[in-house]
Amino acid sequence: MLFALLFILIGIIIASMMDLPATPMARERAEPLPTAQVSDRPADFSTPFINVVAAARDAVVNITAEAQSNYRGSLMDDYFRFFGLDHPRYQRSYGTGFIFREEGYILTNNHVIANGGRITVTLSNNETYPAKLVGADPATDLAVIKIDPKSDLPVIPFGHSEELEVGEWVVAIGNPFPQQGLDRTVTAGVVSAKNRKNLRFAEGNVQYQNYIQTDASINPGNSGGPLLNLKGEAVGVNAAISSPTGVSVGIGFAIPIDYARAVVPDLIAHGSVVRGWLGISDIRDVSRDQLDDLRLSGPAVTFDKVLRGSPAAMAGLRPGDLITKYDNKPVTDASDFMFQVASTPINTSVPMEVMRDGRALTLNVTIGDRAKAMETISERTTQPAPEDNYWLGMAVSECSPQLAYRLGVECPETGGVIVTDVLRNSPADNSNLVPGVIILEIDKYEIGTLADYRAAVAGVKNKNKPISLIVLDTEGNMRWAAIDPRR
Repeated sequence: MLFALLFILIGIIIASMMDLPATPMARERAEPLPTAQVSDRPADFSTPFINVVAAARDAVVNITAEAQSNYRGSLMDDYFRFFGLDHPRYQRSYGTGFIFREEGYILTNNHVIANGGRITVTLSNNETYPAKLVGADPATDLAVIKIDPKSDLPVIPFGHSEELEVGEWVVAIGNPFPQQGLDRTVTAGVVSAKNRKNLRFAEGNVQYQNYIQTDASINPGNSGGPLLNLKGEAVGVNAAISSPTGVSVGIGFAIPIDYARAVVPDLIAHGSVVRGWLGISDIRDVSRDQLDDLRLSGPAVTFDKVLRGSPAAMAGLRPGDLITKYDNKPVTDASDFMFQVASTPINTSVPMEVMRDGRALTLNVTIGDRAKAMETISERTTQPAPEDNYWLGMAVSECSPQLAYRLGVECPETGGVIVTDVLRNSPADNSNLVPGVIILEIDKYEIGTLADYRAAVAGVKNKNKPISLIVLDTEGNMRWAAIDPRR
């Protein structure tokens, strides 16, 4: 104890001799880190997407379509099925849609609901509703479904996809990978390209294609969601991605909302689309070289065949005509032209500007009903026609000025009979006889009237070898033709 006190005393004496400071040396204070000058206005840090998303997000819905599967399963499943102990299997598909009418009308892709017998919609507040299919259009991959909500719902207005510019900002909202609960995911990008056509996706062959390409991330489950401009308007319906892995690689496609504008009224009113019909086939774009040769500055489309009794035939269109304008609007390409025709209300008279042999013509065509026309063509193709009226698959009438004018030809002074209809795949069709052709001679029988025609037919109808004809084609050129009754 004495030694301990001695050591403490010695330590105090040594410390006093060293003149140590009374308090420990404080650490030097670090310089404060630089900070940004924070504005009093939070909007300075927002993006234009925030307002778009705030206005649209609650109008985006989650769609589940469920249908009983035909999958047979294992042998054990067959065992249970034999004893009536099996349970039905269901196949589910998931997708997105958006409300465009406050009473519960929802736009989505046809492929989202195509296999679904039972459709369920989940709103942003997690309320779920059964939905009914109002109408679907596989040709554009669009569908309308409806729920009966408790109150009016938020909506997304339709914009105009035609006004979109390449490079313009767009926002996609959807439900990617829905099994993982990633609903109402927001992605942004630009319009990478417009008018993408002839694409093939797993969802099937969509007939009318004019896709908007975007690099806004689109993944499985996004199908049917809106593609929005910065006004918060829907300018597209997200449809598909191009990816070797099945997930987004920055190449997504949306159906232009102008297509929805064209088909939605019919889907709501009729459950399907009532499409216009012109009656020409083998439609294609005119090449740039051809346009240059004809000194045409704008695009044009042409075709190889005018179908029998069609609006095109009645209006005087001829194979090889170059169509430059439809309904006073320039034609852009074959795909767009076909959609323009299909979107025209039936019985509407539409002016068409065509080039024929270097001459500009304006023809007025009355658009027909495509569905009814297809039924008629099917019946004519499958049912035998009366022999008196359809010898070797063609119908004729005496050549009158009125009928000739309607078919775009001129009757010769010597008379003749004019072909008014030709059955598909008939001997006449195989010999390239079309409505408007005028028959002048059959196997050396001169034809001036319908009676002459009937007499000539009676003289050759039992022949089993090609029959020669002299005709005036739709261009007014006299040519020889052979019709083989065995074909």
